[in-house]
Amino acid sequence: MLNQGDEARIERLPGEFRERRPAWQVLTSEKYIKWFLVIPLLVVLGVFAFYPLFYCLYMSFHEAILIRPPEFLGLDNYRKILHNRLFWNSVGRSASTVVVCVGIEITLGLGIALFLNREFRGQNIVRGLCLLPLMVSPLAMSLMWKYFLEPQFGIVNVMLSWIGFSQVAFLSESGVALYTIMFMEIWKWLPFSIFVFLAALRGLPKDAFEAARVDGASPWFTFKKLTLPMLKPFMMIVILLRVMWLIRLSDPLFGTTQGGAGTEVLDWYIYRIAFIRFDIGEGTTLALIALLMTIIIGAVLFRQLIKALGAAR
Repeated sequence: MLNQGDEARIERLPGEFRERRPAWQVLTSEKYIKWFLVIPLLVVLGVFAFYPLFYCLYMSFHEAILIRPPEFLGLDNYRKILHNRLFWNSVGRSASTVVVCVGIEITLGLGIALFLNREFRGQNIVRGLCLLPLMVSPLAMSLMWKYFLEPQFGIVNVMLSWIGFSQVAFLSESGVALYTIMFMEIWKWLPFSIFVFLAALRGLPKDAFEAARVDGASPWFTFKKLTLPMLKPFMMIVILLRVMWLIRLSDPLFGTTQGGAGTEVLDWYIYRIAFIRFDIGEGTTLALIALLMTIIIGAVLFRQLIKALGAAR
C-alpha cells in the first residue's frame, strides 16, 4: 500500500510511467477527499442560505406584490423605507426592548447567580424552579401570560383587585403593552443569564479569593476587583446572544398583541409587510436592512468579547 510520500513522488513522474488508478480510488485519496466531504455542506448552504439571501437581494430592487409580476424599481424600496416613520418607530421600540431586557437580565441574573452560588438547604430545588421558564415554548409562554393578564378574569388583575388596585389592560393599553412584552421576555430568558453566571462563578479560581480574604478585603471590594473582571467575558457572551435574539423578537407578540397597542417591533413590522400586506419587495428590503444592522451590532459586540477574553487571560 502506498503512503503519502510515495503518492507525491508518483505524481511528479511523467504520465507514461504512472500507474493508472480507478476513478473512485483517485476521488478518495487524501488530495481530493477533503473537497468531496465538503460538497454536502455546500449544497445545504446553497439551498437554505445563499439562494434565499440572493433572491431577497434581487427582490429588494423590485415592486413585488403576489397578485402581479415583479417590476424593477432600483433603489426606490430602500429610499421609501429609510423615509418611513413607521420603520424608524419599530427600530426605536426594538432598541428600547434590547436595552431594557439585556440590562435587567444581566443585573438580576448576576444577583440571583451570586445567591445560588451559596450553600443553603433546598438549593437544588430552587435551581430547578429557576430553570422552568426556559422549558416553556415561546408561543405557549405568550398564551399563558395572555390569560394571566386578561383584564377582567386574569389572575394578575384579580390579585390587584384584592389589594385595592383597579384593573389594568396590560396588553391593550398603549403605554403599558410594550413593557408587558419586555417583562414576558425577561421572565422567559432570565434563567439563561442566571445559569451562565452560575457556571462561571463555579469555575472561578479559589486562590485569588482566599488571598483577598486573608488580606482583609471587604466583600464589595472583592466583588468589584476580582469577581466582575473575571465575569466580563461571560457577560459579553450573554449580551451578544441576547441582543441577537431580541433584534428578532416576535414570539411573544403572536399570542398576545399581534403588534398592536404600540408593540410593533422591527421583526413584527417585517412580518406584517411581507406576509400580511404581501409586499414581498418591501418586505425583503426590510429583512436585508435588519440583517445588515444585526451584522454591524454583532461585529461590534464580538470585538468587545474578544477584548474581554484577552484581558481575562
